[in-house]
Amino acid sequence: MAPMQSPKRWTAATINFLTQDEMRRLLDAIGSKRDYAIFLLAYRHGLRASEIGMLSTADLDLKQYRVRIHRLKNSLEGLHPLQPDEVKFLKAYLKERASNAPALFLSRNTTPISRRRLDELMKHYGQRADIPESKRHFHALKHSIATHLLDAGADLRFVQDWIGHASIRNTVIYAQLTSRRRDEEARKVFASQYVV
Repeated sequence: MAPMQSPKRWTAATINFLTQDEMRRLLDAIGSKRDYAIFLLAYRHGLRASEIGMLSTADLDLKQYRVRIHRLKNSLEGLHPLQPDEVKFLKAYLKERASNAPALFLSRNTTPISRRRLDELMKHYGQRADIPESKRHFHALKHSIATHLLDAGADLRFVQDWIGHASIRNTVIYAQLTSRRRDEEARKVFASQYVV
């Protein structure tokens, strides 16, 4: 029997995230309504590939602009607000969808889309968008939103809650990647006291 592997621990050195320009290029490279909705939701809500497959049509409330997020790996679930562009792309996808299956994002055989297929799509669209190969993995979307939120000045606790981290220690890693936050904190420290 093979030994159990411990869960992957991300560090600032091992996290690959897309820049905002790369994220725009990635979304621009997607022609399919389904795939665009998948990638937009995965990025905006920090969803793993398996969590995309867990979404059902019952999780959507397009009138109230809400989606129920289910998380894995002891992450925190919750109700997230949807932005108008997310609702627009979800409605466009659902309008062309020819199935009453409960899963939101379906494969060709009307089963929930698989992690493997999402990884293939990330590699395909990543190549089309000229994204570096090291960033062409689906989990890079979760890394990207965490980093982009912190770069935009979001509070660390908000980012922790938004991407579903049970422990703030997992979120702190992203703060090490954000030059803006580091620059601001350094300015505060050095402005408040004289440091030799």
